[in-house]
Amino acid sequence: MRARLGRRMETAMTERRELTTPRTRSMIAVAVAALPVLVAGIRAAASSWVPIGDDAYFTARSMDVATEHHPLVGAWSSGSAGLSRQVNNLGPMQLDLLAPFTKIAPMGGTAIGVIAVHIAAIVTIAWLVRRLAGHAAVVPAMAAVSVLTWILGSEMLIAARQHQFLMLPYLCLLVAAWAATAGDRWAFVPFVVTGSLVTQTHLSYPILVAAVAVPVMAGQLHAAWQRGLSEFRRPWSVAVGVAVVLWLQTAIDQVAGWGNLSAALSSPGDSAGHGYGTGFRIGAQVVVAARGYVRPGLGRYPHDIGPAGNLRTALMAILLIGLLVATVATFRQGRKVAASGLAVALVSLCAGVVNAANLPVTQFGLSGLTSSNFLWLWSITAFLLLGTFVAIAHYPAPLPTGQRRLVEIGFPVLLALVVLLNLPSSQQVTNPNIYREHLRMTSEFTSQLYEVELDGPVVVDQSNLYFGHPYGYPAVVVLSDRGIEYRLEGSMQARRFGESRVADGTEPQRLVLWRGDEALERLDAPNRVVFV
Repeated sequence: MRARLGRRMETAMTERRELTTPRTRSMIAVAVAALPVLVAGIRAAASSWVPIGDDAYFTARSMDVATEHHPLVGAWSSGSAGLSRQVNNLGPMQLDLLAPFTKIAPMGGTAIGVIAVHIAAIVTIAWLVRRLAGHAAVVPAMAAVSVLTWILGSEMLIAARQHQFLMLPYLCLLVAAWAATAGDRWAFVPFVVTGSLVTQTHLSYPILVAAVAVPVMAGQLHAAWQRGLSEFRRPWSVAVGVAVVLWLQTAIDQVAGWGNLSAALSSPGDSAGHGYGTGFRIGAQVVVAARGYVRPGLGRYPHDIGPAGNLRTALMAILLIGLLVATVATFRQGRKVAASGLAVALVSLCAGVVNAANLPVTQFGLSGLTSSNFLWLWSITAFLLLGTFVAIAHYPAPLPTGQRRLVEIGFPVLLALVVLLNLPSSQQVTNPNIYREHLRMTSEFTSQLYEVELDGPVVVDQSNLYFGHPYGYPAVVVLSDRGIEYRLEGSMQARRFGESRVADGTEPQRLVLWRGDEALERLDAPNRVVFV
């Protein structure tokens, strides 16, 4: 009896020790960080939520993957307005990733597909940080990641629109760049994957990716020179093979399609950029301001994107100088991991300023319609936060017991607190009330459209609606889900949906969307099929 009791106590103590090991804590931290993302996706998929506006465009086009309307390039770029010809984003990788989910359930599948990418980014970040600094660094890293997901809020975590969709993948790219620069041979593979995703999906990213590729290549070559090329041959081969597969469709379009790649990279522009002074101030408005780290900075960002005060501009300059000095100092000290992280932070910030300065000025200026092009700034601030947290957790000088205990407890508490705050539904947009109303009305509209008798091809006529309305693309999603061929009017739709989806006047049916009084006047019309 006494021996049996002793064995039970020993087993219990062993299990308790296993629960408190760094590896176990890191796994729990990853699960906790992914929880609000998972909750947001499941809540949307299990409710009447639908993607609205431009979000639904990516649903519709992902449903075209592996069909006769298969996309070889990304979405049409609004930056075409400042170029000499129409261009699309470089590749369809985002659509390919969403397709397995949207083909099963278009509306809920959009949310699940988006969070699948986000959770993959979170897990990859944890894996990279563990390889960089050990299991103990994963908890502070996940705390920084959770701050970014909290700033986004539940609605933006399930948004398929490129700007929000790419924020976590771009953070993952920066962490991969840190690890690869530090000489991690396998970090080059996730760098290639995330770099391909963000570069293909939106034209505001090529400069950002190209810039951080410089320290990555330098770090990889230096490590290969020190440790032997044979050690790096396999991961580099895998990375090259992955890159070939991911860019194959873009290459096919370049040779046998629109030639979009060369057009996007070489077309002369008519619109000047914002300039380096404004670009510097745009960066300062986020990187050294509260909106870069707390709510509701993301939603309020469009209202005051203009020139920052002298204090923020000065702080931004001090930050850049500090990063440069710290990079040189840690490199001289032989602290490769720290020097690599600082170098990537410095390069990404400088690239951000250059990018903000050169993005074309559109007819909307620096309004809410264009400020979404700068959401990558929040990913950069999250990387700065992540690096700071990891540095604090691994502070080289010995800390007193009380301070060390505070650090050990502080990051798990911060992680848990931010995750709990992020579980409720949240719309971090400029006007949440209008957003929720659009969501409700679009949900009602699409549910009605599923009941309408249509054969097709059907022309979706949106000419009576207003700019930026949320209904057109969701209507297209419903028709596609029902297997009904649809057409859209205007030559521009060829760049959005392919030339086979442009109306030619022979279509037997027309779905006309009306608004306001014009809709009310047609309430009793004999040919009315849908009314919202």
